[in-house]
Amino acid sequence: MITTEELTYENVKGYRFGYSPFGKPNLSTYIYFIDGLLIDTGQSKVRKVLLDKVDHLPIEQIFITHHHEDHTGNIIPLKERFQCPIYSSEKCAEMMYHPPSISFAQKITWGEREVYHDLIPIENEIKTKHHTFEIIKIPGHAIDMVALYEPTQKWLFSADLYINSYIGYFLNSESIAQQISSIKKILAYDFKVMFCSHNPQLENPKQKLTDKLNFLESSFHSITELHHKGLDQNQIFKTLRWKENWLVKFLSGGALSKMNLIKAVIRDVE
Repeated sequence: MITTEELTYENVKGYRFGYSPFGKPNLSTYIYFIDGLLIDTGQSKVRKVLLDKVDHLPIEQIFITHHHEDHTGNIIPLKERFQCPIYSSEKCAEMMYHPPSISFAQKITWGEREVYHDLIPIENEIKTKHHTFEIIKIPGHAIDMVALYEPTQKWLFSADLYINSYIGYFLNSESIAQQISSIKKILAYDFKVMFCSHNPQLENPKQKLTDKLNFLESSFHSITELHHKGLDQNQIFKTLRWKENWLVKFLSGGALSKMNLIKAVIRDVE
């Protein structure tokens, strides 16, 4: 089943796409369009619906926030349709030459991620006719992830920096220390809205992001303290009385799990 929804905020258009092979989707992804610029390309599982939805848009350029499959899933067909330049950070362009493998759970939720060699790396800023967006490095969830910030309008396109105030499972490649640092960096900016790629926050975005920061810092502190006492990752999990989403962990082969939060913190502190 595929679900769609549209969002309008000032001159920004958001398009939400969800997919599930088992009924109504629980997970979805937003792509955003503003002044000729399309931000991210969504997941390949919704390709036909997505292409139909954006076909009328005057897309002049595309920007990719990071290499994950729910952001890069439709690069090739969008390039073929609009014949426009597609930009990213240098690190993202490098990773799309040989993107990491993805788990079965990610494939059935988002779809495959195709290799793409023609991303144009840019740093510092990207311009449209009426706006200039600062490109801000925000590693942690992904090493190559960046946000776009429009200072005049106070718009923040935050990629996957937020997602939610509480996160139930993590990728095995994440860094919690980097996420904390990236959130603190972004909180220093003056923004009134946060166009998250999964959960846009049109009101009180700074408070929502602060709540996420508090969750990560509290988890980081607790795990670090127990690790320094000599507990292993399984003992830490049991001591914290956390619960695992075993279906997600099983289907992903461990690529997605709550345990990955503990593993990430231990990597960060060692």
